[in-house]
Amino acid sequence: MSDTIISNLVADLKAATVGIDDPAAAIERATPIIEKMATDLSWVKPAYYQCDDDQGFGITILNEEPDHALLVEAICWLPGRGVAPHDHQTWGIVVGIDGVEVNVDWKRKDDGSKPGFADLERDRETDVTRGVVCSFMPDDIHGVRNDGDVPSLSLHVYGITPSTLDRSEFDPVNKTQKPCPQRKRVLADA
Repeated sequence: MSDTIISNLVADLKAATVGIDDPAAAIERATPIIEKMATDLSWVKPAYYQCDDDQGFGITILNEEPDHALLVEAICWLPGRGVAPHDHQTWGIVVGIDGVEVNVDWKRKDDGSKPGFADLERDRETDVTRGVVCSFMPDDIHGVRNDGDVPSLSLHVYGITPSTLDRSEFDPVNKTQKPCPQRKRVLADA
C-alpha cells in the first residue's frame, strides 16, 4: 500500500510540474499534492526513522528519477541536531510528518561577489509540524534543526536532485561560504 501511495505521489507530481520552468509555478502546483501526504501516513515505514548518528539525520530516497529531475525523500532529524544554512539550487517543498522540524530562513546581506564570503542574517523560523508546508526557491538559504526530545520526520520534494548541483553551505558566525557536503542517503526498500 505505501509503495502505491508513493508511486501515485510521483505520478501526480510529474503531471503537475512537467514542462514548468518557473520554480514558483512548480511550487504552487506541487504544494497541494505534497500537503496530502500528511493526512494518510500509511506510507510511512519504521525504516524512515533510521538516522546516521555522525550526520545527525537520516535520508531515505523514496523516488529519484534517472535524469535527476524529481527527488522525493523522507528525512528524519535526531533530537538536538540539524544542518547549517545551505542553498539547494532547485525548488523544494517540505511537509511535516511527525515531530517538529525547525526551518530557519536566512537573508544574504552581501552581493555574493567575494568568493568564500557570505554575510547572512536570520530572517524567520518555521516550525514544520504534521501538515505544515514550507517551500524554497533555488537561491533561498535555510538551515534545519530539531529542538525537540524525539526524532522528527518530514517529506522533502526537490525539482532536481540537490546532490547533482553546485550547492553552498554557509557559516553565519564566520561569514563563510563553501561547497555543500554530500549527505549520506539510503534507498527505500521496495
